[in-house]
Amino acid sequence: MAVNYSNRVSLMLLAIVLFALALGGERSQAEENTASKKMSVKVIDQWDRTVEVAKPVERVVVMEWEGLISKSMRLFGIDERIVGVDDYAAKQTFRRHLVPAIGKATDIGSAWSGINYEQLAALNPDVVFLESWQDTEENRAMHATEVQRIEDLGIPVVVLVSPSNFPKPNLDNAWEHIRIVGDVFGYKEEAKVLVSAIEERVQLVRERTKDIPPKERANAILFATAKYVMGVNSVQSYMLSEIINANNLAGRGTFIPISEEQLLKLDPDALIVLGHDGWLDPKLIYAGEQAGLNWGNLKDLRAISERRVVSLGYEEWRATIENAVGLLKMAAAVYPERFQDIDIDKEELRFYQEVYGMSLKEAKEARQRQLWISEKGFDE
Repeated sequence: MAVNYSNRVSLMLLAIVLFALALGGERSQAEENTASKKMSVKVIDQWDRTVEVAKPVERVVVMEWEGLISKSMRLFGIDERIVGVDDYAAKQTFRRHLVPAIGKATDIGSAWSGINYEQLAALNPDVVFLESWQDTEENRAMHATEVQRIEDLGIPVVVLVSPSNFPKPNLDNAWEHIRIVGDVFGYKEEAKVLVSAIEERVQLVRERTKDIPPKERANAILFATAKYVMGVNSVQSYMLSEIINANNLAGRGTFIPISEEQLLKLDPDALIVLGHDGWLDPKLIYAGEQAGLNWGNLKDLRAISERRVVSLGYEEWRATIENAVGLLKMAAAVYPERFQDIDIDKEELRFYQEVYGMSLKEAKEARQRQLWISEKGFDE
């Protein structure tokens, strides 16, 4: 069954997104003339700083985790303005497929590998977008030093914060990335439309699970890597508990160490394998293969014996645009009886066609590229 998104409001929202894409982000001459009279734009970033960016904003450097900045620019039709990216985005095949400009941009390093400030300055960007991963004071201080060094070069920096690094993670913090990008480039209405198109799909999951009483909530584990699960302080846990209405059996924290013995003791009803280290096919788990963990030792795990394991694509588990697909997959694994009328594969393809304006062939390729396997995979 196809999910019904065909109410009048949703059609208008999706039509506007596709219309903006078709136009390639172009404005009429009158609009351009008006914009040129405004010599700068001021935005409040997620460090609560007022950042002034000179207009026109034509050259942009993006350093981010979730991909919301570059993907929003792609959907606004202005991704060709990206001239520099962090080394993570530069090597990430799925994101390069969605945002072709990334493949042409200069790799300027990252907070973790070291930023090439000389190369960054040579790009002469009008603005740098920097997403901060600040789970510790040390990491926050590291990013603060980077921001200062970039601003000392005369380049404004708009700081965004990873959605998992807020006291109470939620998706609104992620969608704020889209809104701020819209503010910088003058695409406020398009940003609202894009957020609405994503939220409409999130709401589908929320509506189907909201009436589950506490005693009937399923227990789940968010398996992130061979050594870690996602704790209750992560935005992924928020998705599980507040949208899907299930329990996260992991403890406090973002990344929680895990072992085979601990997994057996927790014995979750459902196992959600996130694509942090790449795609892990559930068939390997059911077959008891060695893939990070020795899944043969876990064959009696309730989630495995009852075939309630789902693997998410490399970007689907993040608080990003494809998260709408990931949430649906998670919910169908946790509460299969409530989503058995939905053809998940078809909905995934329809998502790329409607939100990204892709052809069916392009949508199939995007889905395939989500099944990215890192060099280390889950065998570390």
